Amino acid sequence: MLGIYFTAFTSKIFSFDYRKINADAWQASSIDVAAEALYGKKKFASIQKSTNIQLIVPSVSIIDSQNIPIVVHSSLKAKSVAIFVDTTPKSLVAVFSIGNDSVLNYELMIRMDIKGTIFAVLEDLNEKLYYTREYIDIVALSCAPSEE
Repeated sequence: MLGIYFTAFTSKIFSFDYRKINADAWQASSIDVAAEALYGKKKFASIQKSTNIQLIVPSVSIIDSQNIPIVVHSSLKAKSVAIFVDTTPKSLVAVFSIGNDSVLNYELMIRMDIKGTIFAVLEDLNEKLYYTREYIDIVALSCAPSEE
């Protein structure tokens, strides 16, 4: 029984509910406003592009915009990683807390109705921010019947 209580207790300590802590970030309609709400204006102002973060997205035009697979990978030790999209009414898509010894290798599906850019922002253990970005092309298919 002690193991069950210990597991529940430790998972509570190391997890954060970013929706409650940073509610403004989830409501923001631009990446800059969302990132400033999530990380603070001063920290966000020092963000740097990094080649040590890989953001893997489909390299061809996407037809199924409801299920776009993305992978975020980095060898950097990180405190958290956030995913932003520049084409949705609410720019912040996801935030993951990362343990000190964890490997940053996340696969997830996102939705984008129109083509745009996806950003991955990594906060390292020293609380410095790094980002990478990739463009995703969405092919809009019309459901209208063809004229004959």
